[in-house]
Amino acid sequence: MLLANQLRSLNDVDWTVVSGDPYDDPPDGVAVEVVPVRREFAFSDFVSFVGLWRYLRRQRFDFVQTHTPKASFLGLPAARLAGSPAIYTIHGALYFEGNSRMANVLGWCFERWCCTWADRVLVQSREDEHVLPATRICPRRKLNYIGNGIVMDRFLAPVSPVLHSERLIVMMVSRLVFEKGCADFLRLAASLAGRADFVHVGPFEHDQSDALSEEEVAAASEAGIVTFVGAVEDVRPYLASATVVVLPSYREGIPRVAIEAAAMGRPVAAYDIRGVREVINPQLGLLAPRGDQLALTSIVEELLKDPNRCSELGDRCRQWVVPRFSEDQVVARLRAAYAAMARRAA
Repeated sequence: MLLANQLRSLNDVDWTVVSGDPYDDPPDGVAVEVVPVRREFAFSDFVSFVGLWRYLRRQRFDFVQTHTPKASFLGLPAARLAGSPAIYTIHGALYFEGNSRMANVLGWCFERWCCTWADRVLVQSREDEHVLPATRICPRRKLNYIGNGIVMDRFLAPVSPVLHSERLIVMMVSRLVFEKGCADFLRLAASLAGRADFVHVGPFEHDQSDALSEEEVAAASEAGIVTFVGAVEDVRPYLASATVVVLPSYREGIPRVAIEAAAMGRPVAAYDIRGVREVINPQLGLLAPRGDQLALTSIVEELLKDPNRCSELGDRCRQWVVPRFSEDQVVARLRAAYAAMARRAA
């Protein structure tokens, strides 16, 4: 879903999606090949790597572009060894300010591995564009800033809310994993219980090592702390129901949900991390230091006291994101990057 509109927009490219899981509803004209890949590192990765390499060697694509860490870790060397140019798309580097020392050692090694195999490296965040060369992860000559964005008109159009309550609604939209700050959201909701209705929208991720357990979710639900909606096809009616959107994520590239919520005029309270501070203007006072749950709770508490201020800040969030984060801009940058790859190949 994340890339479907890009595939449709770049219809002058003959796309094949190589997926580690079944992809049952691809855009028209897009071929799909499934090569099983586990999301966590495992002994089966060698089998997955060989499967990728054999398939890519048979097809001889003009270029191979990878997304997600695991697909990039295996797919980039498989593509180069199969004889195809490789493009690495970083949806938020694993090496970043605020990480622990050990996490950054591992993150540096991971990103250096991927960037070494890649012919081009596409980044979503301006911070990644500057940090990767400065830390000798990737030479600047390989980098292109692509950014991230949404189909802006879709989120600017009026949408009827799907949730109704006498109280204000505080919402989080994410996968149910610790990295996204879901545990922080549960604690925030517990500390502000009775002040608002707290709603989480998004799926379980049972194959992730940092996934919230069903027991944790059930406990919060049964206590009436948080209402869990689960995965939805269209997030807009839920964002339209929210007074405040919370994103206590610990790592992002450029968070689409923050762009979507801001485009719909909702203030986004979040941790002050790479990517988020590009989407939510730090001068609005909506960002708390990474991991500072008390500060984030205080921001949300103050917003709940003044719905008019919520509306004002939501308007200012919208004014910030609309000219900066349209997917049309992303598609234009991708066209330029692909054209440059084609010229080099020729």
